[in-house]
Amino acid sequence: MAKVSLSVATSSVATSSVATSNVMTPPRVDHFVVCGLGSLGQYCVYNLRRFATGDSAVSVTAIDRQQPPEWEIDNLPDLLTEGLLIGDCRDQAILLKAGIQHCRTALVVTSNETVNIEAAIAIRQLNPDVRLVVRSSRQTLNELLKHHLGNFSAYDPMEMPALAFAMAGLQVGLLGSFNIGETRLQVVEQIVQPRDPRFEDSRAMLQHKKSYRLLSHRPTNQAGITLDRVFYQWQVDTRIRAGDSIAYVEIADSPRQDAQPTDRGRLSRWQARLQDMFRERPAEWWHRMQAWIAASQTRQLIGAGLLTALVLWVLGATMLKATVPELSWTKAIASGAVLLLGGYGDVFGGLEEDPIPGWVYFISLLITLISLLFVLGVVGMIADNLLSARFSFLQRRSPVPQQGHVVLVGLGRVGQRVTDWLRAFRQPFVVLSDVTENLALFPQTPILIGNPIHQIHQANLATAKSLVLVTDDQILNLEVALMAREVVRQVQQPLQLVIRSYNQRFSTSLASLIPDARVMTASALAAEAFVGSAFGENILSLFRLNGQTILVTEFWVEADDTLIGKLLSQVAYGYGVVPIFYQREGDRMTFDHSESLMPSETWRLQAGDRLVVLSSIDGLRRIERGQMRPPRTWRLTAGKPLNRGNLSEIGTTLHRISGLNLNTANTFAQTLPGTIDLSLYDYPAHALLTELRKLAPDVTLTERSDGVTG
Repeated sequence: MAKVSLSVATSSVATSSVATSNVMTPPRVDHFVVCGLGSLGQYCVYNLRRFATGDSAVSVTAIDRQQPPEWEIDNLPDLLTEGLLIGDCRDQAILLKAGIQHCRTALVVTSNETVNIEAAIAIRQLNPDVRLVVRSSRQTLNELLKHHLGNFSAYDPMEMPALAFAMAGLQVGLLGSFNIGETRLQVVEQIVQPRDPRFEDSRAMLQHKKSYRLLSHRPTNQAGITLDRVFYQWQVDTRIRAGDSIAYVEIADSPRQDAQPTDRGRLSRWQARLQDMFRERPAEWWHRMQAWIAASQTRQLIGAGLLTALVLWVLGATMLKATVPELSWTKAIASGAVLLLGGYGDVFGGLEEDPIPGWVYFISLLITLISLLFVLGVVGMIADNLLSARFSFLQRRSPVPQQGHVVLVGLGRVGQRVTDWLRAFRQPFVVLSDVTENLALFPQTPILIGNPIHQIHQANLATAKSLVLVTDDQILNLEVALMAREVVRQVQQPLQLVIRSYNQRFSTSLASLIPDARVMTASALAAEAFVGSAFGENILSLFRLNGQTILVTEFWVEADDTLIGKLLSQVAYGYGVVPIFYQREGDRMTFDHSESLMPSETWRLQAGDRLVVLSSIDGLRRIERGQMRPPRTWRLTAGKPLNRGNLSEIGTTLHRISGLNLNTANTFAQTLPGTIDLSLYDYPAHALLTELRKLAPDVTLTERSDGVTG
């Protein structure tokens, strides 16, 4: 028997020959319309064109009100196969000129969300079948439009990139976190420590467990080498050693209720408080109000002032009604209020002819004076307290952390979302901002107001774990990063730099200037999610791994797509993605997802199934085009088992792992000993060999060099 040989480098992929006929089939053309050529729109165009292949063309038309002042991507106008239309994307004439009638997907990504929604409605009126991918942060409205418009997806371009910035700043090896149903999964990167019971000296291909799944393995001697693929860089006999860098996705605990604070949650809490207040009995409410007033001297003075004002008002109104002839109660009450507000002359200036006793004038004057001295004094105290509360909020904030914290520079839209994620992971942090707007939304957050260049020294930078720069000024981000680098260099302390940039050229320059910094472009990250959704998939989240953006992508398998009928192993190794959730059509989603998460690679996809994978944009392109990496051809040889009861199980195992027709597999099993040629990827081939050796003697699996399946 030939010796088993499975240690063939997975990076060497054979080139399959394609038979050509005399009649050339014209390539399929997918037409897309991009509305808005800002930063996000330009990156969307760039990523759409990456889906173009020899037999599938991608045509892109862009609409904008004006020529972009600058192109963030070199030669981007050349990628617009149908050119740029100057006009309003809500105008039906412009949309028709852009070819919206035969468009596969319209990406509406202008910076104005109102324009985006109006344009989406106008597009749906012109083409009932076109897919709509819209830039919008209004979650409730997005859900309503998804129901009414159909084939509609909306994303906030700051939401997913904010998570990537926050994960980079945490510096605890956490690359990403996302939910599938009620279960939270997280992506972890770590250096394998000596005597690690889970990873050290284990085989990489066996790290596919029900609780976690290996995504990446970088040996110590390859730390500076660019990997040729995102996943599955290892061979079947590769072992993980101490010092190697690995990344894996694992099932974490259920998400905390405060993991992603929302305005809806805050509103619900206020509604609950109001409902509780109305349910209280009057006596309970009165006792609680008395206790609340007694807790503060200021509240007591304010209460005394309001009570005095009420007494004086009743006294003045009653006195005027009793002494002024033919004065109605309405005018008496109004005149009493005027006296309280210092309107003595206004009241008695109109009563000169009335026979009013002199003591009434005197008491009315006393009411006015007491009001001015006491009541208005209390009003002034209230105003003083309000102003003090407005200008002394900094003193009530939490102090700046002393060590192990994240320094966040910038409190714009990205910065605000980053703070939400840092709080969700209970990471201490301090914010540096030169903008004073919306600071009341962060009452407990330590914030240093002023120029970040001047405030950076007060943020305990020397003892911080990371510096995350997400201001809208990329030059300011660079300046603060360089300054921070000098500060930590003097104290010889490590500091992770996470820098937001706005175009690819600047990102490349920053990466060469500060090699150890993580430079990310928010628009580039978000654009990959928008484009992935443009091809009909739902993007749940994203994170960065091995220098690439990884999209958590949800598929609903359809009868005519490229996933139908394939084993999960073929999807994983053929398309270069990682299946992490599989649900068969009709299965009810359970809380623990014990059978759905980290699924077996032997499941075969059928129409209506739900599949969630981790994939780069290139992996999505391969799935969209059906471009699978070709498997190897193996010759399986097996002897006749001593126990004939194993024959049926041999056929079932062969069918389950290799995907071979069940009848063919059973026929082979019944005629053992024998040989059969199979097309398999390396990892399923090893799994098949391991299982069959338990059932039959003399089992070998040898790669055929001619690549022909017999």
